[in-house]
Amino acid sequence: MSALKEQAFEIIRELPQEKVSIAITVLRGLQALSQQETASAPESPSAMGLLNKYANPALIPLEKEAWGMAMEEKHGAD
Repeated sequence: MSALKEQAFEIIRELPQEKVSIAITVLRGLQALSQQETASAPESPSAMGLLNKYANPALIPLEKEAWGMAMEEKHGAD
C-alpha cells in the first residue's frame, strides 16, 4: 500500500466517530468521480485533428466548398 493511502487511513482512524460518516461520503464521491473519468476516457483524435498542423492556412476557408468541387470534377456538373 502506498504511503499516501496509509496516511489517509491514519487520518480516518483519528477522526471522531461522528465525522467518519462524512469522510465515507466524501470518499464515495471521489470513487464515483474516478469511475466516471475511467468510463469517459478520451477517444483517439480523428485524422483531421492529427493532420491539422499540416493544413495550408490559405486553403482553410475553402474546405466547405472543396467536397462539392471534387464531386463536380469527378461526376461533372449537372
